[in-house]
Formats: sequence, C-alpha cells, structure tokens
Amino acid sequence: MNTFRFIPLLVAGALALSAVPASAATTLDGTVGPGFTMTLTKGGKNVTSLKAGSYTFRVVDKSAAHNYVLTGPGIKDKEITGLAPVATKSVTVTLKKGTYMYYCTPHKSSMMGSFTVS
Repeated sequence: MNTFRFIPLLVAGALALSAVPASAATTLDGTVGPGFTMTLTKGGKNVTSLKAGSYTFRVVDKSAAHNYVLTGPGIKDKEITGLAPVATKSVTVTLKKGTYMYYCTPHKSSMMGSFTVS
C-alpha cells in the first residue's frame, strides 16, 4: 500500500478544519455620560441577564469625568474606558456564571448597573 496517496487527503482535511471560524463573541453596547448615566444594552434592550460565554463590550465614553469598569466572577475591576479622553473602546471577555457589576469609579454610589450570567 502506498501511503503517499493519503497525504493529499490529510492535507485537505487539515485545511478544512483550520477554515472553520471560531465562535464570534456577542457584542454588548455600553455608554457612560455625558451626564450621570450608564447603560448596557444588547440589540437595543437593557441587559439584565446573559448566558455564560464570550462577549465584546463596546463602550462609548461621552465624558472625561467618567470611566466604565466591569467586575464579577473572574474579572476584577476591568477598566474598559478611563477618565480621559472621551473615546469608544472595546474589550472581549469571557463571562462565567454569577453576578456582574459595571460602574464609574468616581461616582460608584450613583452610576452603576448589574446583570446575572447563567
């Protein structure tokens, strides 16, 4: 039996497997400012619960006086946007089961939200 006949099949199989795209992260949209407001939405609806998995937080920071921070199981005080400059930033994270909170550090008592992951 000639093993060289099987090499093209192995190469074709390896190429087919490598062409399979990785599962894309779900995008969540957040805003902070310009007043004392913070939001987190998915498809235009406020986020209150999510399934465990990979998510891209795309945050529009509309004020140099605020930041957008995420904390929860496996994520400790992850700053997505800083206090300055005003910008749009994205970060992809893996959310595990539990409760998460997003907040503005200087105004944490009044600018925060939370959601659960199951």
